[in-house]
Amino acid sequence: MPKFNCPYCYGVHDLRACGLKCSYNVPGKKDVKCYTNVEKDARGFIPDKDKERCMRCTEAMKTMYCPVANKEIPLELLELRNSMSIALIGAKATGKSNYIGVLINEIKKKMVGPFNCIFSTNTSEESKFFYESHYYRPLYEKGEVVPATSQEIIPPMIFPLRFLDKKKRIKNTAMLTFYDTAGENFDDKDDILIKNRYLPNANGIILLLDPLQVPAIREKLKTRMTLPAQNTDAVDLLSRIVTIVRNVKNINSKKKINIPIALVFTKIDALYDHNDVMREDSILKEESQHLQRGVFVGREFQAVDKEIKDLLENWVGAELEQHLNNFSNYAFFGLSSLGGVPVGNKIPGGKIQSKRVLDPVLWLLAENKYITKVKE
Repeated sequence: MPKFNCPYCYGVHDLRACGLKCSYNVPGKKDVKCYTNVEKDARGFIPDKDKERCMRCTEAMKTMYCPVANKEIPLELLELRNSMSIALIGAKATGKSNYIGVLINEIKKKMVGPFNCIFSTNTSEESKFFYESHYYRPLYEKGEVVPATSQEIIPPMIFPLRFLDKKKRIKNTAMLTFYDTAGENFDDKDDILIKNRYLPNANGIILLLDPLQVPAIREKLKTRMTLPAQNTDAVDLLSRIVTIVRNVKNINSKKKINIPIALVFTKIDALYDHNDVMREDSILKEESQHLQRGVFVGREFQAVDKEIKDLLENWVGAELEQHLNNFSNYAFFGLSSLGGVPVGNKIPGGKIQSKRVLDPVLWLLAENKYITKVKE
């Protein structure tokens, strides 16, 4: 039987080692009877000797479970040769939870049309419940920011993204797996690999940063607004990411890490009204051409990358650049998840007006050859 990479324990398993349940012979439900009379154990699992036969059954709903984490594995994941895990890492107070909440909704609402794809949040009951309760309801029903992510290990959110051809047939599928990790989970060396084991196997990394931590920007705005406490989380986080990946993958210092990493400045809306920091005609205030055209546009990407580098001025020149040089492929992005600065925990105007939230994910999809990339 084929093997698969589990999104929960991060191990590679043979399907025969997985737990298997089905909708027949459910303990305590005598009216749902299996016509082959397979007897399950007290927890409802099918015996090892019957697994292969039961997997061929066309009568019952089947559910697979990781043998280590005992978590339900979406059957779509078992059928795919392509999965795409995206590690979402945020320095403290970068709005990471707001970003992931808006991101998943915008894949569903804004991406599917232009890129001729289908995105479902119904694959895993755990993923669906966690997204709706922790992210969607605060943002889209209550008009509030998402509560801060705890330092506990939270479940990955696993959603399939199916790309269609002109005849509406599925031509390619990626199983997107989003890991929402608190910045604090990188603080303790003893916990770092336990809480971030997915990193070495990620297909892309999104590192969220706060533009109000950039020294040149802080200097210009220090008399105009209340700035967050200054920290060095960006450099520290990047250093720890490099350490984890090199250690686990046995990549020596002479070789580049080939996982593409997006350095994403959130809360760009805090700069909108300061023309000496951000140009009045800034491309970051507009929705991207990628969505308008249904392809990843190279010129648009380069314009955003350049503007962010200009905003950063000399900040990229020293320690941060030293760590970035460990990667063979990195890029800069800027976005606004909410569209404005929250008042307390309330979203401005009670309605999300995001900008460029999808850009980093579209770049990672293009780099992994799931969507078309054009120069002009």
